Amino acid sequence: MPVDYGIKEVNVNHTLDEAINLIFKIFSNTERHLEIIIDHDWLCHLVEKSSILTLFRKLKLRSIDIKIVVEINKKNANYSKRLMKFSDIRHSDGLEGCSFRNEQSYCFCHIPENEMSDQGQKIEPLEKLAQLFYIDNMHFVNQQDFLFKHLWDDSVPAREKITEIEKGVMEVILNHEPKSEIDINSNEVLFRIVESCVDQILILIPSTPLFWDFYNSRLLVSISRMLVKDVTAKILIHLEDGQIAIKDEIRYKLKELSQDLDINTNFFSKKIPQSHLSIIIDNVVLVEIDYKNEKSILSKNELNPIVSFSINDTRVSSSTSVFDILWIQSDFERQKKIKQTYFDIFKGFNMKSEKYSRDWNFEKKSNK
Repeated sequence: MPVDYGIKEVNVNHTLDEAINLIFKIFSNTERHLEIIIDHDWLCHLVEKSSILTLFRKLKLRSIDIKIVVEINKKNANYSKRLMKFSDIRHSDGLEGCSFRNEQSYCFCHIPENEMSDQGQKIEPLEKLAQLFYIDNMHFVNQQDFLFKHLWDDSVPAREKITEIEKGVMEVILNHEPKSEIDINSNEVLFRIVESCVDQILILIPSTPLFWDFYNSRLLVSISRMLVKDVTAKILIHLEDGQIAIKDEIRYKLKELSQDLDINTNFFSKKIPQSHLSIIIDNVVLVEIDYKNEKSILSKNELNPIVSFSINDTRVSSSTSVFDILWIQSDFERQKKIKQTYFDIFKGFNMKSEKYSRDWNFEKKSNK
C-alpha cells in the first residue's frame, strides 16, 4: 500500500497528437544539444510523424548535437536506422516512455496502461491519453544530464545491435527447412533476404550480359519497390570504353523502374576477376549470383541462377570494401570525362590567354 504523505498527485493528460505537438515545440527550441531516452512505442509514434524527422534534419543542419538511447528490436530497427541519419543512437534494454532534455528543460512522456475498475475489469479509453511532465528547474535539468551520461556509457552502439538483429533474421531465412522440393528454390530465399533489407543494397555487376540477365529477373523490380521504404540501392556496372549506346540504354531501363536507381548507378571500366553478380544487403549478408543459360525446371521463361549466401563478417566486409573502392574510381572516371568534354568544347573556340590588371587608387583619393 502506498503511503499518503499529503502530497497532491498531478496528472497532466493529453491526447497522443497533442503530446507529440508539444514535444515538437520543445525540440524546436533546442539551441545546443538534445538528449532523448525512448522506448519502442514512443519511437514508432515519433518517427511515423514526418514533421519530427524533418525537424531532426534541420537540427542537424544547425549543428545541434542529438543523442538518443532507444530499445532497439526487430520491429523498430528500420525506425532506428532512419534516426541514425540525423543523430547518434545507442541501444539499452528495459526503457519506458519518452524522456528528453535540452539546455533549458526536461520532459517525461508516458502512456499509462489501461486502468482497472473496482470489479477488476479493464477500462478501455476511446483514445489513448499521454501524461506529459515538463520541468524547467535548472538544478533538476543538470542532474538528468549526469544520469543520461551514465546510461549512454553503459549502452550499446546502435549499429552493433542492428547488425546482431539482422544477422539473426538472415540466419532464420538461410536455415529455413523447406516443406517441399519446390520450396528449396534458392530464388525464393533470395527474394526473402532482399525484402528483409532495411537500409542499403549494394549491387556489383562485372559485365553487361550479367546486367541484362539481372534486369530480366524479377529481382530488380523487387529492389526498386524497396526504395519507397527508405532503402537505398547503389549499382556498379562494368562497361567497356566506347559503349555509350549500351550505357544510355541501361540508364533508360533503370529510369523506367525508378529514378533513384538511375541516379545511384555508376559505370567502371577496370576489369575485375569476377564472373558472378554480387549483392550486399545491409552490410550483413553477401549474395553471389551466377546466371547460367539453363532454364528453370519450375519455369520456362526464367533463368535458374546459381545462388550462394554468406553472413561471414570477413567476406562481407571484404566485398563491401571492393565495392566502395570501385565506386570511388567510377566517380573519378566520370569527373574526368566531364572535364574532358568541357575542355574539348572550349578548345574549339580558339580562345586566347589574356591577363588583366587594375590600379587601385584609394590612397590617392584619400589624400585629396
